[in-house]
Amino acid sequence: MQLSFNEESYQGILSALKNKKTLWKELSSLKHLDKVNLKTCGNNADLDNFQIFTPRFIVDDMLKAIGLENITNCDYRILEPTSGDGAFTCRILEMRLEKIGSDDPREIFKETLVSLSTIYSIELDGKLIKEQRNNIYTIVVDFLKGKGISLSESEDALLRLVIFSNFIWAETNISSLPTLLICDVAYEMPGAEKGKYSSVEFPVWGFDIDKVSLHYEAPEVGDY
Repeated sequence: MQLSFNEESYQGILSALKNKKTLWKELSSLKHLDKVNLKTCGNNADLDNFQIFTPRFIVDDMLKAIGLENITNCDYRILEPTSGDGAFTCRILEMRLEKIGSDDPREIFKETLVSLSTIYSIELDGKLIKEQRNNIYTIVVDFLKGKGISLSESEDALLRLVIFSNFIWAETNISSLPTLLICDVAYEMPGAEKGKYSSVEFPVWGFDIDKVSLHYEAPEVGDY
């Protein structure tokens, strides 16, 4: 599901997405939840299936240890390789959105996309990645609503595309060491061949007020 474009308009992206029936159906499956309670993200430990989730207070402590100035800097790309329902990614996004200070609705939307676009997520459990995407989508929509902003169809489609592109259903390759330049991190699901790993390239976004660019790059060691 790799779309690449340069200086494309929001409306142009919407038209392109509607022509891709399978992708459009997936994007349309994103749901706005009644409420995302960040205090409960990560509290769904499933010990029988060896899934351990990180509660909110530990998330906050770990982010402070990394440095909140790093977490909220949108120039830094952040990868959560075993992301569950989004305890870390949701909290990081919330912190970034709190830093947006513009009063211009178009600028607020652009800065929101920038805040989201350098957060990347990998999760093997298909159910959890869906929950995480819905959580992320709800956080953004509710933030914009609080600023008095209702998304147009083309803006909403772009937001959904960023979430689906950055938050992927895949398995992290934690058993192999990175090479000097490129790290083979994961294979995407579904349809992956068991035991075979391949490098996943991550989207690199560029946003203007009403134009977007997108290309893909393999992560370099130390890039995240």
